[in-house]
Order: sequence, then structure tokens, then C-alpha cells
Amino acid sequence: MKDNKMWLWKAVEKTNPRYTKQVGFGRKFTSINAQYQIMTATEQLGSMGYGWGVENERFEMICEGLLGYQAKLWYKVGDTICSYDINSSINTHNKSGKLDDECYKKVSTDALTKGLSKLGFNADIFLGLWDDNKYVSQMEKEYAEKPVSMDRPHPRNAFKKKMDKGVMDAMLKYIENGDMEIVKMKMIDYDMSDDDKTILINAMQAKKNGGENQ
Repeated sequence: MKDNKMWLWKAVEKTNPRYTKQVGFGRKFTSINAQYQIMTATEQLGSMGYGWGVENERFEMICEGLLGYQAKLWYKVGDTICSYDINSSINTHNKSGKLDDECYKKVSTDALTKGLSKLGFNADIFLGLWDDNKYVSQMEKEYAEKPVSMDRPHPRNAFKKKMDKGVMDAMLKYIENGDMEIVKMKMIDYDMSDDDKTILINAMQAKKNGGENQ
């Protein structure tokens, strides 16, 4: 699959409507949940810091009231490490002059979102397809919850990926946080051993029993 130059783009170009938000003030656009992007990158490339990540982050004031951000986004394909520059800028104060104490987080998140888009992540949004109501309806139908089958990969990914420790740890964290439906959806996308399946199923059952006993 990786001999196909578009393998990663095709695997991540579609966006689950569950993780989007329509921003209606000023210029209307579709906002993507940043944690969803990190989850998708983890699915495809491995855990952050192992299979992909951001390094050499630099924050600097471009001028009074404008914060600039530059970094390098890297990811591994087999034994090859690929990387490219990402950047963004943001106002440090809102329109009323109040300091935005989350400007550092916002500018780094914006740069990451735009950086991942260059690899094809959520390309349907950046290509303007989400301006078409028919396309949005199609995605809602495609990502609608269906009975889980370990033999049917989710539409977002037409091939199964190899389970690794980073993905397993991420799934267990989701279970711990009570997001078991997300884990059920993701399990069908992975080629995992019977032991891995047992670990996840037991963790979900334990979480469910713990919740019922509270």
C-alpha cells in the first residue's frame, strides 16, 4: 500500500462529522477537533513522539500584539524520517484589548492543523467539499454508527493497519475515559492478535461493570 504515493492522503482525507464544528461569526468555516486529528495521525503513523511529532518549536513576537510560531513536523515511513516546516501567527489580545492567555496553545494548534493538512489530513474540508450540503450528508451517512464487525474496516480506512504499543495505549486511555464506542469503531481498522482483542474487550467490560457499580 505504501508504494502508492497517495496511500496516506487517501486514508485520512475524509472527516468524521462528529469531530467538526461550524463557526458562524465573520467568515463561515468548518473547524476540526484538534484531538481528533492527533488520534487519526496516531492511527496512521504511530504514537506522537514515536511515529510522528513536532520539534524545534519557536515562539516570537512579530510585532506588538502579534505572536508568531514556527516548528518542524516530522513523521516516519518505515525507517525513513520525513519532515517539513509549519508556522502560524495569532493576535495576543482580543478585539476589546483583553490578553488571550491561551494564545500560545492556539497558535501551535493552528500550525499543527495546517501542517497535517499538507499530508492530506481532513483534505475534504480544506478542498471546500464541506461547503456542499450533499457532501456533508454523505459523510454523516458514511460515518453513522453501524454494528461492529472485525471483518469490515471503517470507511475512513480501506486497509487494516498493524497494531502497535502506541495505539494500544491510546485505546486503553480512551476506555479509561469512557469513550468505548470510539475504541469499538477503531478496533476494526487494525490487524491485531487475539491477545490484543482480549485485553481491550476485558478493559471495556471492566469499565462498564465499574460504571454500573457506582
